[in-house]
Amino acid sequence: MLKKVLPSLLAICAGMAALPAQASDFLWSDTYLNYRYLWQDKQPGTDKDVHENAVNLSHADAWTYGSNFFSLDVEQFTRQDATNVAGNFDMNGASKSTGSGEFYGLFRSTFSGDKIFATKAFSFGPIADIGLEIGADWCTQNDTFASNKKMIVIGPQFEIAMPKGFWNISIHAAHEWNTDAYYSNGSSDNFDLVPEFETAWLFPFNAGPVPLKFTGYANLIAPKGKGSGDPTSPGHTTEILAHPKLMVDVGAVAGGAPGKIDAGVGYEYWLHKFGSYTTPGVPMPVQRAVFFEVGYHFN
Repeated sequence: MLKKVLPSLLAICAGMAALPAQASDFLWSDTYLNYRYLWQDKQPGTDKDVHENAVNLSHADAWTYGSNFFSLDVEQFTRQDATNVAGNFDMNGASKSTGSGEFYGLFRSTFSGDKIFATKAFSFGPIADIGLEIGADWCTQNDTFASNKKMIVIGPQFEIAMPKGFWNISIHAAHEWNTDAYYSNGSSDNFDLVPEFETAWLFPFNAGPVPLKFTGYANLIAPKGKGSGDPTSPGHTTEILAHPKLMVDVGAVAGGAPGKIDAGVGYEYWLHKFGSYTTPGVPMPVQRAVFFEVGYHFN
């Protein structure tokens, strides 16, 4: 059913993307550069704690007919997540790796039903709007698992009515291509078209004089099958990622410009990273990692 509907939805999105946009059409934008540090990261293939240093650049904006978001992550992992490079072991078989690196890019564009059709038909009860969201993910990492993820998504996004901040829930059809060097010898896996669920939120509030933001995202990807790379694989399983964080507006607390400098802590839960299954003799642990983040807004 999803394979029959997907071409029609893509055609609709192509038509929406052709809508004219002038610079004055953009209502607001926010570009955020941040650094985060995790010391309990887990990677497929190792049950050890991996330290992660990451720099992220994200951008969000709203325009006359919808909104856009992109996020670019550059991540460095310590030697517990060894690189997938020939000659990376000493004479005793111990890893000489100083760690792996990863790039993860993501974008989402949402076309608002109410704004495009100049109506309130897409607003009712707790729903502030319903839009059509399209997007893509791309990731590459040089560790032993050797992820090379490419994913496209399309589906409705529900904007929940909030007194402050925002809360969005998306239901997507998702198609992914990826690798798993433990099973498929690095060949590309073309997975099944499956449901994917995403949510993102930002709730600003004050604790006495301290301005805070509870923000983050979460997603769930349904089991995506065996893929085409390795017919002996047992198939992939449900993947769940949650990334909530509590941030302090440091600039406002220090008496400077509000909404510029954020700092805080978060928690990242990742079950079956990349949908990875349990390979005999290869640990596929669950990630439960506390992290620290500091960032600057260029809005």
